[in-house]
Amino acid sequence: MRERIWDMGARPAIPAKRRDGPVACPKWAYRCRHLVENLWARLKEWRAVATRYEKTATSFLAVIHIAAAADWIKP
Repeated sequence: MRERIWDMGARPAIPAKRRDGPVACPKWAYRCRHLVENLWARLKEWRAVATRYEKTATSFLAVIHIAAAADWIKP
């Protein structure tokens, strides 16, 4: 998996397990990863996102935008 990410020109932000060798993972990327995971968990509360009722990628992205905007303005 890591090799595929490197081949795409990106840097993996998942730290290695203890049995694996060390991986060059920037500390800031790992620290900020939880923000993305938490946002995705909140977006999954929307039924259309969790079950992916939207069939086209454009429609699904529109639902993601609406859910993210609603999450952002929610007190």
